[in-house]
Amino acid sequence: MTHIFDAARLGVVVATFAACVSAAEIEPIDDGGLQTGQLVAVTPPAGALQDSVITIADQSGLLDAVSQNSSGYIHDQAAGAWYYKSGNYLLGIESFTQYSQQLDKWIDFGAGDKVAPMKARIVGHSFRGQGWKIPQLAAAGQWPAAIHSVWVIGTGNGQFGMGGAPQGIPLGTEVFGAMQDYGGALSTPYLFADSSPRSDASRIRGLVAIRANTLLGGHSAGSSAARRIALDVGIDHVWLYGTPNYGRGSGAYVKTETSNGHTMVAEVINNHDDPVTHVLATPWNLVSLAWGTAKCHDYSGWDYQRTSPVTVVCP
Repeated sequence: MTHIFDAARLGVVVATFAACVSAAEIEPIDDGGLQTGQLVAVTPPAGALQDSVITIADQSGLLDAVSQNSSGYIHDQAAGAWYYKSGNYLLGIESFTQYSQQLDKWIDFGAGDKVAPMKARIVGHSFRGQGWKIPQLAAAGQWPAAIHSVWVIGTGNGQFGMGGAPQGIPLGTEVFGAMQDYGGALSTPYLFADSSPRSDASRIRGLVAIRANTLLGGHSAGSSAARRIALDVGIDHVWLYGTPNYGRGSGAYVKTETSNGHTMVAEVINNHDDPVTHVLATPWNLVSLAWGTAKCHDYSGWDYQRTSPVTVVCP
């Protein structure tokens, strides 16, 4: 593995920038010496991707594609790499899955006519409007190395929606979808009794090693899966944003639970008036979505691992 350092501080000219990308547009990453590894080339299986696809010839077009599109897939033809841009994050796709969406609790992975990411990694981000940082553009086509950090995303109908996620989730974090990402809102009832989160926990733990010291988080329906993983493993630093499992409390509070001899300690962060929070106990809260309060389910006003938002999303 190699490292990326702050070129300005070291007085080094990064010669591997693409010709059309200036140092002013892409600031070299300095995360205490970010480890990088090989870019992942992957081919989607047969089936329909559930969002638009932007095709670029090579990495020189990546910044423009990320900056000019609100969301969607980006395919780098030269490198064979696939990305998904959503919210403040650029995900590098490590594997795809075929799936069949059923009107019950089961999503049939490995078969079906729909295709979506199965495993992805945060390879770029834009932190609070400071501009996109994409280490690949400063490191000869490498990606940030996978780190011991996992994030589970919320409902998206086959789209890896990071739009409601907090700011500053670390580069290299592995990203997975909960069942609701593939099945959509119709899968919501299967959050009850941990029906889908238990399946999600088994599937995700089969794709990445999760131990007691893993940095783990999730938002929306993904937080239910993250909670189940934390309970099964016994993790005392899990971050749950906009979780359907718990009440709003004072906005941010600590929740401790024990299951099968394992103890989870979670930082629960729920916006005031978020209609999704605590819906497993009070499902009628979802009715307020029709009243235009869905913005309260947006956690991009928070910084990851902070217990107060930088901006108030819901007064």
